Amino acid sequence: MTAGALASVIWQISGSCPERVTVETPIGKQLNIDIIPGDYGTCTVIKDGGDDPDATNGCEIITKAELVYDGKETISFIAGGGVGRITEPGLKLPPGEPAINPVPRQMVREHLKPYLNGCSVKIIVSVPNGEEIAKKTFNPRLGIQGGISILGTTGIVRPMSEDAVKDSLQLELSQIYEKGSRYVVFVTGNQGQKMLERHFGKLEPVIMTGNHIGFLIERAANLGFSGILIGGQYGKLLKLAGGIMNTHSHVADGKMEILCTHAALMGAPTEVIRELYACKTVKQADRILTDHGLGRIWERLVQKAEEKTVLCGRSQLKTGIVFFDSSGSIKAISSGGKEMIREVTTENV
Repeated sequence: MTAGALASVIWQISGSCPERVTVETPIGKQLNIDIIPGDYGTCTVIKDGGDDPDATNGCEIITKAELVYDGKETISFIAGGGVGRITEPGLKLPPGEPAINPVPRQMVREHLKPYLNGCSVKIIVSVPNGEEIAKKTFNPRLGIQGGISILGTTGIVRPMSEDAVKDSLQLELSQIYEKGSRYVVFVTGNQGQKMLERHFGKLEPVIMTGNHIGFLIERAANLGFSGILIGGQYGKLLKLAGGIMNTHSHVADGKMEILCTHAALMGAPTEVIRELYACKTVKQADRILTDHGLGRIWERLVQKAEEKTVLCGRSQLKTGIVFFDSSGSIKAISSGGKEMIREVTTENV
């Protein structure tokens, strides 16, 4: 967006559109960006997402600067087609504003400042097919309607940026808090939400955490939430009982180690521990546990998961955990689970 805005202003002042412009990012890196000219003063830049799995990679960012010689030297932003508008509180900008984050706005202001000379500028940004692209992003959950967001904190795409996902999740959590909710449901994905609602009815508000459960627990504690209900398949949430708060397999596995430890604490003989340790899946291990009369291990594990998540939140909020098996049946509920379920069922909201 900054490159398009700069090229548009230069074009209108000099009479010709530059083939490329140089933009300095907030981290001090200079980028030479190609400009595709359109109608007079309208400049297009193709977004390069690098290696990032980004729904907006390759899309056109079309920018036009409207110059008004009024002596005020102000810069304002207008959402054209395909650029979203903020409709709910809790984001970095108030409702009604174009979904163009503060850092891109500041980059535009810094790059256009030398060219103002007594004129104000309206920056109109459009993204063809932006409304469809936005459906593949977090925007609908964040209350951003009508198109994509113009994001950025560094001015360049970070490869495979896990931070971008975490930033969006944190914004979603902040919005929930701003709306007045003090209890929230964490699920790792759609299946966890479906399982919870099949057994307990409609629950809200819900955040799909992916693997970032611990990160969001810490943020919830910082914001001042009172409690969290966490629900999902036991194969993933089992890790919480071992204090593993990022559940991605590349971060840590440890499922069989956790199962073996608790089976041993329940008195399981060495040969059973060896059987468990050799298992490739939690479902396989569960059959062995059942066969040897160790099915109550899940009650121990869900309680330990609750204990560890409370510690993750520095004991500043309550948590409740629900484990489901692969068929969607309830495997175990922690002692705080029933209380949290009451707090997040829609009848009680």
